[in-house]
Amino acid sequence: MEIITVIILFLMGAQFGVALTSSIIVHPIIVHATRKTAIEIFKPFFDKTHKAVLYLSIAVSILALVFSYLSGNWWWFGITLIMHLNGPYTIFFMMPLNNRLMAADVDPNSDQVATDIQQWGKLHSIRTILNGLVFISLIVIFVNK
Repeated sequence: MEIITVIILFLMGAQFGVALTSSIIVHPIIVHATRKTAIEIFKPFFDKTHKAVLYLSIAVSILALVFSYLSGNWWWFGITLIMHLNGPYTIFFMMPLNNRLMAADVDPNSDQVATDIQQWGKLHSIRTILNGLVFISLIVIFVNK
């Protein structure tokens, strides 16, 4: 059973790593690039990372559900449910912005693109913090079992 917890921690760590990298490495690069380059970087970056994060979050929650069921320790599954607050947050706050930046006809020279790129980092930092809190919480329950 301990192998399941290690896999959960590994996958959640990977998800937090993607979010953290997005916030502290990729976003600053995009902000300092020209708008055209920023869009050229953002589109493939977003396309790859949003899928990876979705798959990781589903895998983490399924494994946490299995572990919680087998062990009777429902903290594992409960904590991973907190991670899924990112879903509604993304749909309501980030998707309109993501859709504008990902649009085929996006004008990289528009003031809207500059605003959206700045705003994306602020909005994404909330996702990063939430993933970090979930990851740290899982480590704490693993250590204190």
